[in-house]
Amino acid sequence: MIDIHTHILPGVDDGSPSLESSIEMIKQEINDGVESIILTPHVQSHVQKVDHKAYNTIFENLKSEVLKQGLKINLYLGAEINYRSHLEPDYQAMSLAGSRYILVEFSPMVETPIEDIVYDISRSGFIPIVAHIERYQYLQFDDYYKIKNTGALLQMNASAILGLEKIVNKKLVHKLLKEKLIDFVATDTHHPEKRPPNMKACYDLLKKSYDESYLNEIFYLNQKKILSD
Repeated sequence: MIDIHTHILPGVDDGSPSLESSIEMIKQEINDGVESIILTPHVQSHVQKVDHKAYNTIFENLKSEVLKQGLKINLYLGAEINYRSHLEPDYQAMSLAGSRYILVEFSPMVETPIEDIVYDISRSGFIPIVAHIERYQYLQFDDYYKIKNTGALLQMNASAILGLEKIVNKKLVHKLLKEKLIDFVATDTHHPEKRPPNMKACYDLLKKSYDESYLNEIFYLNQKKILSD
């Protein structure tokens, strides 16, 4: 498996508070069978603790510690971009592992024209991935098709599938999966105990009800396309 949405980079946002916590989360991912992780700290967000320009240095320090401890994992840097209409970010600098793919989140409370926004992003040469698509309760079901028709892709949190997010509509989660509208399952992990990575538990639950070939796409194959872009 490959996890493309994580807050493992230490001390930069509301995710991992320390290097020690980051290493523990990485060990948990490895134990779940995850071979590669994209670290996606928040940008353009009020939960940021440092400027995103410092992320590269912190990332390199984390990779050095992973190597020192002999942990078998591939780490990549990206970002979770909080969309702000008045900002024009350098998407390439914030892309997932230097690819054309970018992870974008929107307000779950304020109704936002997600379809129009991702259409514009797609036309600029990037492939937007809408983070935790299950959270935007103002969307109608037809809107998910419209968003995908722009060229955007949809990511769902494993914790939502496992029923760990109270605000999420469980029926919607499974309807999106049954219609095969989801392109990626990821953890959005923030903490080794409070919000630990949970890819294996999610996969084990889904394999009871969903086709293995589709699960292989949304847990691994689609993610591989990002890393080979």
